[in-house]
Amino acid sequence: MFVEIVLISIVPTILATIGIDVSQSVSKDQFRCLNDNGYKFAVVRAYRSVGIVDSNSAQTIKNARAAGFTHVDAYLFPCFPCGDAPQQVIEVIDYLREERAEIDRLWLNIEGRWNNNTEINIKFLDELIKQVTDLGIKFGIYTSRYQWFSIMNNVTKFSPQSPLWYAHYDDNQSFRDFQVFGGWMQPSIKQFIGDVKECGVVLDKNFS
Repeated sequence: MFVEIVLISIVPTILATIGIDVSQSVSKDQFRCLNDNGYKFAVVRAYRSVGIVDSNSAQTIKNARAAGFTHVDAYLFPCFPCGDAPQQVIEVIDYLREERAEIDRLWLNIEGRWNNNTEINIKFLDELIKQVTDLGIKFGIYTSRYQWFSIMNNVTKFSPQSPLWYAHYDDNQSFRDFQVFGGWMQPSIKQFIGDVKECGVVLDKNFS
């Protein structure tokens, strides 16, 4: 019996972590409610696909911290038609720093309207990543398998330097559905439910 107890005690326990991402203003009280409901990390939209900084993001990030979220990221939804990838990164990071909104990582959102020429798209992402790196910010890539194939032609050059946050709305809190793409052998985060309302907030649910 003693031996069995010892063996059980040394088996590592894997605990799933559930988080949210939001594209709207969220108050401190709403974040407290979400924290009480078991969510442990938050990702806040900080740059919109129309080519402007999300002016709600800094206060929302600070509200998440104040409510007890210890891991808070932001995401940048690039505006490909707007051009000037580095300037988009500079705008959002300057804004967050000026507002003293601290993030752990900036996710680059790869979906939506891009060029039909995947080589041009790859160059644009290269420019985004270079600017984020030059500013000393950790980054990751958010996408889905379908979007990555159609926009980036399943290029594998980015996977060694970036964690992957992928979207698959199967309402399943696991990575068992994951299919290798873009050189990523395993993901860091999965967005498994989109556009639900909780604590008065429209959010997406994520598993890590």
